Amino acid sequence: MPATRITVTLEEDQYVGLEEVAADTGKSLSDAARDAINHYLLGEHWRDTIGEMARLAIAAGKTNAEALELVRDKFPHAKTTPASIAWYRSQMRREDPKVKTDAQARHDRG
Repeated sequence: MPATRITVTLEEDQYVGLEEVAADTGKSLSDAARDAINHYLLGEHWRDTIGEMARLAIAAGKTNAEALELVRDKFPHAKTTPASIAWYRSQMRREDPKVKTDAQARHDRG
């Protein structure tokens, strides 16, 4: 895939931080910026974040519908379904039977 050029304005402290990372790693500013973007997009931001968000919501006592709403709010293009959330709950209950069922979470809202 051919490279695309963009221009980004950084705050001074961001630029200084990027310079330090580039110097520490022996890379150019462009390479350091690409590494940071890849780390965010392919690492912290996208890596199973939907699953993490669903699990955190379930652990907090949310219903499947509430957990799905939270996921869709943060990831509007995700193809997460009610069945996906139910699967996360099922996996969590296998690991810890104390995790509430969806019915129990709905009852608590009652």
